[in-house]
Amino acid sequence: MSLLTERVIRITGESATPFVNASNVYPDGAAPMYRDADGSLWAMCGHTHMGEIAMFRGRSLDDLKKAYPIRTLFATGHADTAFSGVLYPEGIRPRGSIWPFGLYICPVTHRFFCLFHNESGWNGQGSAYDALGLCETPAFDSDFRHVGLMHSDDEGRTWVFDRWVLTADTVCCTRAFVPDLSPIRGQEMGRVSLGSGDFSFFAPPDGEYLYILYNIIHVNTYRRAWEDCDVYIARARRRTDGTMADFVKFYDGSFCEAGNLGRETPVVRNAWHPHMTWFARYQTYLMAASQIRPGPLPGAVQDLMVVRESPDMIHWSEPVTALYQGQPFGNHYVALFPQDDISPACAVPGDDFAILTNHNGTDIRRHDARLEPR
Repeated sequence: MSLLTERVIRITGESATPFVNASNVYPDGAAPMYRDADGSLWAMCGHTHMGEIAMFRGRSLDDLKKAYPIRTLFATGHADTAFSGVLYPEGIRPRGSIWPFGLYICPVTHRFFCLFHNESGWNGQGSAYDALGLCETPAFDSDFRHVGLMHSDDEGRTWVFDRWVLTADTVCCTRAFVPDLSPIRGQEMGRVSLGSGDFSFFAPPDGEYLYILYNIIHVNTYRRAWEDCDVYIARARRRTDGTMADFVKFYDGSFCEAGNLGRETPVVRNAWHPHMTWFARYQTYLMAASQIRPGPLPGAVQDLMVVRESPDMIHWSEPVTALYQGQPFGNHYVALFPQDDISPACAVPGDDFAILTNHNGTDIRRHDARLEPR
């Protein structure tokens, strides 16, 4: 018997978090968290084209407070100046904003690393583009994703851009529009991959590797609809010398393909913004995500939380749902976190945990929850 067949998720209450618009942060995705070697719990929230990105610090979810806004030592926005001129791995100039979805703090050097989501169709300041061409905002969310890396040596106050760490096997353009007059051959119109992104970061309490769980969305440019949105996984060897190793994608049964332009095999079908947590008492992983129903936006993402279980991060159970006040529970973004002031941010020691939820640009709300016998 598995954990999710023996126990049910009981949601017991709702409360505010410090991740709110009133603090000039506009959450768009789960807020990444990490507990450093001194026991402080750190978090990041916000994005670069609305309000600000800020660092938060405390001992637990109960006392997290906004510490200060961050500052990037590189530009975002227009392709002429963004990301220190470091091209996307396909050879196209980068552009747009950053959404911080992963936070890691080296236990030896105390260097902060942030893994961030980037899209080609938002905040390009005249250079943004999607699957159809130049745009102000992307048509049916059809712009292209990458995952980037930046680091900070002053506890998140200032950040230096490092490189792009995750790129899909497919290139970030179509035959309808190739940016920068590049000679690369874009994807055929019809079924189009939007690239690797929409992710979360998982740093297990013990182990040799760090992980990214990410989405690839496929759209149909003729029907202007999502065809699927699946979950993939990549890992990097954990280092303690103040550097971040390259990521390797899971493909065809093993971690064997390059993080940039390598092939990938999905581990879960039709789940949006996966977030993985280790449940120590049960020696199992739980993945929380929002359910996908392929079709036109906005209905493709159903804002219904689904939870799956795995012994190995690769093989996942069928999804289960939860109720709150008699209604199906969920939101656009959902993530499970420990409630205590000791555990790593990705590990729940017992039955009690918190679910953090939000929508695009909305305050993050906390729901206390518990695993109880059925």
